[in-house]
Amino acid sequence: MRPRSDGDAHRPPPSGGHPGGWWAAAKETAKETAKETAKETVASPGGRTVAIPGTTALGALVLFFIASAALPHGLPVGVVLLGLVIGGLNALTALGIVMIYRASRVLNFAQADIGGLAAGVAIVLVAGKGLPYFAALPLGLVVAVASGALVDATVVRRLFNAPRLIVTVATIGVAQLFGAGEVALPALFTKLKPFTVFTTPFTVRFTVGPIVFNGNDVMALAAVPVFLVGLWWFLLHTDWGTAIRAAADSGEQAQLLGIPVRRLSRITWMVAGGLSGVAAMLSTPVLGESLGVVAGPVALLAPVAAAVIGGMESLPVTCVASLGIGVLQQAIFWSYPQSSSADVALFGIVLLAVLFRHRARSRVDDSGMGGFTAFEEVRPVPAALRRLPVVLAGRGAVVAVCAAVALAIPLTSSGGHLVAYTLMAIYGIVAVSLVMLTGWTGQVSLGQFAFAAAGGGTTAALLVHARADLLVALVAAMAVSGVLAVLIGVPALRLSGLYLAVVTMAFAVPVSTYFLSALYFPDLAPASFLRPKLFGHIDLESPRTFYLCCLVVLLLAL
Repeated sequence: MRPRSDGDAHRPPPSGGHPGGWWAAAKETAKETAKETAKETVASPGGRTVAIPGTTALGALVLFFIASAALPHGLPVGVVLLGLVIGGLNALTALGIVMIYRASRVLNFAQADIGGLAAGVAIVLVAGKGLPYFAALPLGLVVAVASGALVDATVVRRLFNAPRLIVTVATIGVAQLFGAGEVALPALFTKLKPFTVFTTPFTVRFTVGPIVFNGNDVMALAAVPVFLVGLWWFLLHTDWGTAIRAAADSGEQAQLLGIPVRRLSRITWMVAGGLSGVAAMLSTPVLGESLGVVAGPVALLAPVAAAVIGGMESLPVTCVASLGIGVLQQAIFWSYPQSSSADVALFGIVLLAVLFRHRARSRVDDSGMGGFTAFEEVRPVPAALRRLPVVLAGRGAVVAVCAAVALAIPLTSSGGHLVAYTLMAIYGIVAVSLVMLTGWTGQVSLGQFAFAAAGGGTTAALLVHARADLLVALVAAMAVSGVLAVLIGVPALRLSGLYLAVVTMAFAVPVSTYFLSALYFPDLAPASFLRPKLFGHIDLESPRTFYLCCLVVLLLAL
């Protein structure tokens, strides 16, 4: 059946459509969805209802007293309030992630960078153009909403029926483009230096516990509840919000009812982009983030953790989880003032949330993709075709040309070029692992270089401190990375969908900021060391020899 385009919105619904029109169908479907949600979130396994808000408040109070007694510096009320401010800002980004995932089963890894670009524009307008703060913020919001619409029009719409794996990978590329825009903003205005910041015009200052709050914090405290209430009103009391909720579980069923799913996708991306823009613009003066700094995975980690706790489905649970994560981060910073410690805690939260999440999904189809497909199986080339002389000759010619080029490189290159070609061979080994993982199983790993880094740290530690042979160190590195992959991959792959991408991204952040930091683990990150001799005789200090060694390992991997 041909999917409905935006132009089909005013046509009669197809056979099987709701007689009252697609608005009536959306409202009826949303009503049934709300009933199911209430049953799932309120009823306990024993059939008795539980007071979720009261239980959450009681649990939070108990955790507060435990943390106050257990942490070295306690947990002052001011630290909790600061955590709620930052957690509320992260909640806006997390809600956008959940909305997009529910609408299109896409993990939008560009969510934080959409907001980062909007915040950069706001800084430029205030600090570079002298525009008033309250005039720059609406313009930044327009940029965020327009960015969401642009992503939907240029990427999501073109890949609407593509496997979700492809669309998810596309959002990674979109994040890189928005990140490039964030970096380029200072260059557009010559009198603005990188790391320029802006603040709210409020001069109020007050102290809660040991924490001094100012107008930036007041602005966030006042604005976040307004936007949360506005999102609640939009989803529950507008026709478009009702249609979005109705179509969230199965786009295919919504299309059969005559609901314009593609137009709803555009609105969802615009709303999610606006939420991310508001969060970034309000958090920039609170956290001291500045112009020309890319948001990246670090900024995305806390919102993604909250979204995973919410099962990529429940907006209220995601919001509460984000507030809790904000308090946890500030509690860690208060007693252990290193940001990387919080990254480790967030990775643990994501892993536990995935590990203890139920496999069953009651309001979504069996695949967990809401009518979409996670990935598309590629059929192998038939054996009869592979044996044709022209095919065999063509493959042989390609292999011969590649081998000739690879062997000619060390004879014709030197210096920095040879180092670049060596890195290409090393990256090729990582690419082989991604062919197995992404190409053959349809899973995305955003922490593949984190596993490579774990192997690198193991190799460095054995070579420098144990004086081990290089081959022994390489085998040990493979074993360490393999065990880590099993420990991280098994919990993520219990669930259908693209949870492996989330878990590996959460793993990659603390690997780079904590585990391979010379501040915490100097043995895994030595400043420098000489390359050892292979088999005791082959000197790898020679750039050509090292290139050929990496090329041989790449061939073995292939």
